[in-house]
Amino acid sequence: MDQNKVKSEEPKVLLTQGEDGKLKVITGEQDGKLKTVDPTKENADQFLKVDTNSNFLENFFKKMSAQFNHPSHTGVYAVGMSAVDKIAAFLDKLIRIDHTDKALDPYRLKFDGKVKIHIELTGKFQPLDLNKIDWKESEKLGLSGEKLQDALKAMVYGHKSPGLVDIKPTIDGNEFPMQARLSLEPQKDGSIKLVTHPKQEQPDFDKPFMGVVFSEQDKEQLQKTGHGARVFELEVNGEKIPSVISLDKLTNRLEAVPLSEINIPQTLKNAPLSPEQQQGLKEGKAVWVEGMDKKVKPGEEPQKIDRFVQFNAVNKNFDFKFSDEQRQQHNQQRQAKQGERQEKPLPKARKMDEVWVYSKQGGVQLSKEEFTKLCNKEPIFVEGMQSRPKQPQPDASGSQKVEATDQKGQKYNAWVWIDEDKGKVRHTSKHPDQIRAIEAKQAAKDSLKVTPAAESKTQVAVNNEGKTNEATKHSKEPLKQGQTQPTAKQVEKKEQKQQEQKQSPAAPKKSKGRKM
Repeated sequence: MDQNKVKSEEPKVLLTQGEDGKLKVITGEQDGKLKTVDPTKENADQFLKVDTNSNFLENFFKKMSAQFNHPSHTGVYAVGMSAVDKIAAFLDKLIRIDHTDKALDPYRLKFDGKVKIHIELTGKFQPLDLNKIDWKESEKLGLSGEKLQDALKAMVYGHKSPGLVDIKPTIDGNEFPMQARLSLEPQKDGSIKLVTHPKQEQPDFDKPFMGVVFSEQDKEQLQKTGHGARVFELEVNGEKIPSVISLDKLTNRLEAVPLSEINIPQTLKNAPLSPEQQQGLKEGKAVWVEGMDKKVKPGEEPQKIDRFVQFNAVNKNFDFKFSDEQRQQHNQQRQAKQGERQEKPLPKARKMDEVWVYSKQGGVQLSKEEFTKLCNKEPIFVEGMQSRPKQPQPDASGSQKVEATDQKGQKYNAWVWIDEDKGKVRHTSKHPDQIRAIEAKQAAKDSLKVTPAAESKTQVAVNNEGKTNEATKHSKEPLKQGQTQPTAKQVEKKEQKQQEQKQSPAAPKKSKGRKM
């Protein structure tokens, strides 16, 4: 095999699309049909392990050529056995989108009389071969093929993962969950290392970066635009390396690219660049470029755009930014479009926990802002509400009458709010805070009231409240617990007193004298 072929340092297994559309591992053939299983470690004993240079593979392809050459067939792919589950997840997604994607080339098998790995070396950037990764390191980070599925497309072309990935590195037996961007880094021995770029909470511009201490102007520029906008002399192994610096806004970490690795094209989106523009871009400055092709949707007319262009050291590509005037115009156009759009009608009601909140209160339609506040459990003051009229009731003659009340048809203003304790929306003349204070005071007062037991009610009424009944109205002695009428002794005493009053002579009336 030539240098472009996948190195066969370990046995390879063959992947092909199964009947369900997903990649499967070939285990052999029976009666001219391929036998396959899912690419999982549990099925490893069944995998057909091959050497891509062996005659066996050529004979196998000859036998199965009818299937492999069918127009609907998306290809056969050779991957290392140790990472088949992870690589299969990545390739599976690529194939479903576009089975001709160049990122599949390092694994694609072609049969033109002889079996060979098919890589067409066209274009500047070539995809990395995932077979060369030490996948045991990825397992230490808690990474699976599914987690890497979306990120690997960018990573195989030398870019970082488009977004943050959850990882769980283990140190001294302890897991430390965190988020990071990932990248693939070719090593001198031909292998590929999986590199992590952990996220930090805030960028640290006060800390020296590779021997450079940032000025206040540098800090302001990095904070505002994410780019250093000048050449920095970075210290690498005791040497000064002219470089440009950008801030990775996903990880809040600084990234640098040496000027020697930056190649500025003569044209950008079909707009010619002058030598001065090229030099400014290479030095990390924002350069105004006019007449670039705008990316348009199919069927749209071609358009030209003018933008500030700046090299981004994080993704090793260009950023395109509006001028201040363009940004103001763009914001005005966006606001105008938003104003033209019709607001979605408010829902009739929305359930907040256990309370239904209606967008119309007391016959008044709430505004979007009022309804939002009410749903957020904020009180609103609504004017012009009206009590719901009573339903008309038919009389004996069959005609309908409505009972007139003083408040019928009268409009009122009130605070509208959600009372979670009562589980309903309330209308009150006072603010909810005042209502709660009044009700809390009343509740405290009620809590001090002691309700006597049934057998002591008469006792409390007579002794404490001065009340009497027929049995106790002539008794002046207090009742005891459970007593509802005078005792026999009290009755005897009462009768004796009454008898004494009868026997005693009545006191003579005082003479008023004779009128003369």
